[in-house]
Amino acid sequence: MSWAANRVIVYLTLAVFAAVFLYQLVLTVPFIEALGVAGSTALAVFLTWAMSREIDPAHDWSAFAGLPFTLAAALLYGSPTLITLFFLLLFSRMINGTTGRRATLFDAVMLSALAVILFTNSVFIGLPLLALGFGFEAITVPGNRDKAYFSVLSIIIFIMMLIFFYPDHYYVPGYNLYTGTAALIMIILTIILIAGTKESRVKADHGNKKLENSRILLTQAAAAFFIITELFFKGNIALVMLYPVLFAYLGTAVYNLVRRPDRGG
Repeated sequence: MSWAANRVIVYLTLAVFAAVFLYQLVLTVPFIEALGVAGSTALAVFLTWAMSREIDPAHDWSAFAGLPFTLAAALLYGSPTLITLFFLLLFSRMINGTTGRRATLFDAVMLSALAVILFTNSVFIGLPLLALGFGFEAITVPGNRDKAYFSVLSIIIFIMMLIFFYPDHYYVPGYNLYTGTAALIMIILTIILIAGTKESRVKADHGNKKLENSRILLTQAAAAFFIITELFFKGNIALVMLYPVLFAYLGTAVYNLVRRPDRGG
């Protein structure tokens, strides 16, 4: 991973925070509210970059391609749902192995707690996706056999919460022209990413182990599945909740399309 790219995103995030904060003050927005708007906008930009790094770790600069779109969306539509983005980011890091370390007990508890919180906020797909992720870890990593318990636990919690919160409620999907189009675009972008993902030469953050291609591909597919499912269950509101991830896929896919094959990322 390029340290130059890391420095750029830090400076860029701070610049976005300062610019939006000053802009809010010019609009005579109260100081505390201006801080909140600036902070959430800067976080949305940073999370777009961070998610882009997880789905396309081979190219340092592809993570910047979607940032202008996120900045524009944040100014127009406000903050996305940050807790959902944090969950998806942590889940992706567990699957693709960019940290270079196996998921710890703390990681498993943190992800499980976030998935439960998301469920109470009507983001249902978190727990089933987490069950699959923990199951994958238990099967593929010998030292992570204990994650099988968390996989089963995630399924049990999901079923119990469905019974407790929605005993007689059949949720109507939010499919419409906009969400259908967005889902189709997500599928196309994911296919582009998967097709452009070759055997990785990128090393994890810790240690000298190279990232596994199969894990990167699974991360790309799993995160896209999360987004598409939420589009169909939440309707148009999912576009506002999750636009940083949508633009992460857009930016990295377009970068993979237009970059010269003989050049590095």
